[in-house]
Amino acid sequence: MISRTLLLRSPVRLEPDPAMHRTPTPIPPPSGPVLTGDWTRWSYLELGALPSAVPCARLHARHVLWDWGHKELAEVTELVASELVTNAIQVDTLDVRVAATPVIRFWLTTDDAQVLVQVWDASPRQPQPMHPAAEAEHGRGLLLVDALSAGWGSFTVPGWPGKVVWARCRL
Repeated sequence: MISRTLLLRSPVRLEPDPAMHRTPTPIPPPSGPVLTGDWTRWSYLELGALPSAVPCARLHARHVLWDWGHKELAEVTELVASELVTNAIQVDTLDVRVAATPVIRFWLTTDDAQVLVQVWDASPRQPQPMHPAAEAEHGRGLLLVDALSAGWGSFTVPGWPGKVVWARCRL
């Protein structure tokens, strides 16, 4: 597991990483009218796409937010991170058939007014909210993310397979 927290004073430029080596390259937040701000602090975690990644991501989110002084957002961000990481694990295990354990990448970013949660997985399948029956045991993750966050979506990174799913939590 790789974990790094970075303090950045200028925008980060994404360098394509076609070999998908283990260098934690911060990815820029998705652009557009929904997200503005000076994203000065970043945290990165790389995990195997295994069920044990979910509690690791939650704990990492809690500790990073406490360190950044955003304790009031810790619980919501933990839940959002948990759902996005769970979805990434599920699609990676369904879509990516490789000899080694697939990897997911998890970023937290803040501009001190909001926290951006980003999760990368190698699957090209875009997230689709489901409308499960009342008795269904699965299918509510993105509905929960939608209810808890100030917005969410996905984007692709040039030169990388898969996609990044993001959610924004506001102070």
